Amino acid sequence: MKALALICNVLLFVVTSFVVATEGVPGRPAYAAFTMVMLLVPAFTAFILTRRPPDGGALTLRLAALCNLVLVGLVCWALVGQYPYPEGSGVIPFAGLALMAPILSLAASRRAGLFVSSRRA
Repeated sequence: MKALALICNVLLFVVTSFVVATEGVPGRPAYAAFTMVMLLVPAFTAFILTRRPPDGGALTLRLAALCNLVLVGLVCWALVGQYPYPEGSGVIPFAGLALMAPILSLAASRRAGLFVSSRRA
């Protein structure tokens, strides 16, 4: 699952970069900030999934999880805000990838035991 999450994050970063390179940065500030989140969160998550800090990095892992949760919310916000979608475009596959990458990242982190429990015995 970790490998699939890593592939999805790298693919999301590459596709988002390609969209920005071909269409430019959105004009509205909210969508420009959303674009930055779409670039930074997958890059940060891919880095965290590949390099686990020696001390366990509980704070870093929780930050990555929070960023992925925020990304899921922002993707849903953008999907609702951009409806109806243009016909023949790749909006639906891109949105699927944008939702799948953070969800898989959260699942892979959880499954691999990367989250440190805050409960004390």
